[in-house]
Amino acid sequence: MFRFLRRLKKPLPPPEPGSSPEALWHADFSSMEASRFECIDEDRYATRTNDGELVLELRRASLFAWTDAGDYRYADASIEAEIGFGPAGPLRSAGLLLRKASDSSFLYVLVSSDGATRMDLVFNGEPRVIVPWIDCPWAVGSQSIVLSLVSRGPRFVVLINGRFAFEAEDDSLGTGTVAFAAQSYEEPASLYLTSFSIDSRPIEAESDYIRFTRILVADSDQRRRLAEGLFGQGYFVAALVQLRKIADRGDIAAQDRFLEAECLLRLELLDEAAAAIDACLQIDPGYEQAIEERYNILYLKGDYARLRESLEADPARLASSPRLANLLGHAHYNQGSWTKAATAYGNAAENDPQMPIYARNKAMALENSADLVAASGAWLMAAKGFYEHEAWDEASDCSQRLRERGFDKSVLASLDGMIAYGRGDTKTAKATLARLWKSKRIDAPASYVYGLILTREGKRMEATEAFKHATALEPERAIYRYRLAEALFLSGQDCEHELALALKAAPQDGWTLNLAGQTALAAGKTALASTYFTKAVAALPLEAVPAINLSQAYTSAGLHDEAIRHLGDWPQRSAAAANRLGNALAAAGRIEEAASAYEKACTMDISGDDEDADPLEYRVNLAAALLELGELSRAEESLRKVLEHREDARALLLMGDIVSQYGDLGRAEMAYRSALEIEPRNIAAMKRLANHYLFRNRYQRAESMAERLSALDPVAAAALRATIHEATTQNLACSLCGTSWELPLPVPAVPRSRLKGEPDDDSPAGSCPDCGKVYCVACRKHELSEGRFTCPECSSRLNLNDDRVRWVVLERIKASEAGRLPF
Repeated sequence: MFRFLRRLKKPLPPPEPGSSPEALWHADFSSMEASRFECIDEDRYATRTNDGELVLELRRASLFAWTDAGDYRYADASIEAEIGFGPAGPLRSAGLLLRKASDSSFLYVLVSSDGATRMDLVFNGEPRVIVPWIDCPWAVGSQSIVLSLVSRGPRFVVLINGRFAFEAEDDSLGTGTVAFAAQSYEEPASLYLTSFSIDSRPIEAESDYIRFTRILVADSDQRRRLAEGLFGQGYFVAALVQLRKIADRGDIAAQDRFLEAECLLRLELLDEAAAAIDACLQIDPGYEQAIEERYNILYLKGDYARLRESLEADPARLASSPRLANLLGHAHYNQGSWTKAATAYGNAAENDPQMPIYARNKAMALENSADLVAASGAWLMAAKGFYEHEAWDEASDCSQRLRERGFDKSVLASLDGMIAYGRGDTKTAKATLARLWKSKRIDAPASYVYGLILTREGKRMEATEAFKHATALEPERAIYRYRLAEALFLSGQDCEHELALALKAAPQDGWTLNLAGQTALAAGKTALASTYFTKAVAALPLEAVPAINLSQAYTSAGLHDEAIRHLGDWPQRSAAAANRLGNALAAAGRIEEAASAYEKACTMDISGDDEDADPLEYRVNLAAALLELGELSRAEESLRKVLEHREDARALLLMGDIVSQYGDLGRAEMAYRSALEIEPRNIAAMKRLANHYLFRNRYQRAESMAERLSALDPVAAAALRATIHEATTQNLACSLCGTSWELPLPVPAVPRSRLKGEPDDDSPAGSCPDCGKVYCVACRKHELSEGRFTCPECSSRLNLNDDRVRWVVLERIKASEAGRLPF
């Protein structure tokens, strides 16, 4: 008996890994081993424990990562996690992975640092939103949040700081592991798990579920936020459930009844929707949206006579609402009153020209009334409207209708060309618009689009002419003037006049301000450029380009700290901005930091914001920084990756520099020459090759480089020639008067023949065999000894045994003979 009681007191063995325990577990964050969470340390993210907390460090922006809490699998459970966000900063979020079957199938709940929460499913790698971001106003500003979650079967209830946040239902996954998850957005982030517990005991989990769903009072405003979020996601039944729960509490408001009607409409429950609209108007008779929706329900139910009568009895509202005017058109149209329908549709189109469907409705009514001329005008208006809204299929349909009615072919060709461009069919668009351009029948919008196509092909001069034509036809369109100014600038022409007109037409347009900054920077007006770029940054806060250009302007002005500071957090989000940061740091002499920035630019994903990004250029910049730091092997590896994809002159020059340091002069010369073949006017390549030839004593080849340089950089060519001259010549001078003679280096072999005749005064008289000094004829001809020149210091006879002296004398004699000068 006592042996049996002892067995009862004996602790139960821990559950097997991979099993589904029914137990209460509190995580111990004294160490990673004790925490049961996965220990990770890689380039993207890492986990560690610190001061009793689990830290999930996301080392990159836009990263979603997690750390598993062991191998145990859970279904019904009550989970509580206290999450810390750290000091105030950029947006980040953290939460839990639930029922994780694999790395590609799991549920997850996140809480953001600005007090919002959501729930998603990832099934076989395909994500699906279950609950979109729902604000929790009571959690705003909290540096730590308690996330409580209870699951029972397919149902989930989530609390934030003890208050109802949302409830959801999904039966995709039945059981799975749990993990702590985090998401960074614009910048890397560190998230903290201060405490964590899972209670999977059936009675306790069921008790928490009942307490959360039946005893805890859910705030009606939060259910309202949840209903709106679910409606926006298209979950109309789920949104209705929340609205009915609000109604059950007696907190229903007019906006709730209206949202209920919208859900019912989308579920095609027209009678129930009409009842909800009536209930809404009982609460608030002046609810304008509900009044309009009541008219819409009459249309959907096909009660055209009542719809027409009701609208005509409400002329003030009808005159102020394009939507109601369109509904009146529907009523007349379905009763066969084509002219009245066209008039109503026309009123709607006139009051809201941004809705091309009104113009299309008008065109259809006019066709039925046999007014084909007016119908064509309406079809054209609709086509242009759909084009502006990038509704390519609808625009194409309108064009086809016009073509069937024999409308002007040039107008339709123009429209079809622009639609093709909008769809991405540049080949068709160019062919269509080129024919119009050649026949001189192209209109302003088509000419503008044609200019865009030519610009993408690098045909800047032709693009400029197209933009000029568009501007001439519609001078008031600011976008046309901007594009013309940009084309002139990019083609190296004067754009000041067009830029001034573009700024006048749209003084707050960010891209026009950015172009003004570029022109000022190109002219060396860095202060003015900075002013324009600053305005462009304010006008385009979601674009990296103005911030990058502003940084460039500060670098050009020598304001390196400003250049770095004004990039803000763009280097964390944009590869081009990270590269610009590298340039700014390099200009400031911070080469090691510059290399890190370039490396980041090379590894970042290229997004739509970086459409002009050039990762290969960033690799070349990285190689240049590494070369300056003396890391030759890493620099060479970076350049190899560039040259595997394209022939790049700058990469070849740097590769030549690297192999030169290795001592491989042959490969260096080959690299420099290849760079010059790619870019025959590349001054840097000419200089590198000239210096290479000088180092190897190939002076004739160096001189050929000087010849090529003279047309591009006369100063550099002159300096190169001076260097060649210095390397290939030497001077010999008279020790008394300083008369000097230039001779080649090395001195060519000179025959030892006996010289006859009287040399001229500025010719060398000879050199002293004892002291080695050289004298000219003019200085020694008056102190001859036995008819021979002598050294004034040593009294020794001068001779011509020095090859240098003999070469100069012979060259003087040759010059005298050529000029028939007597000795």
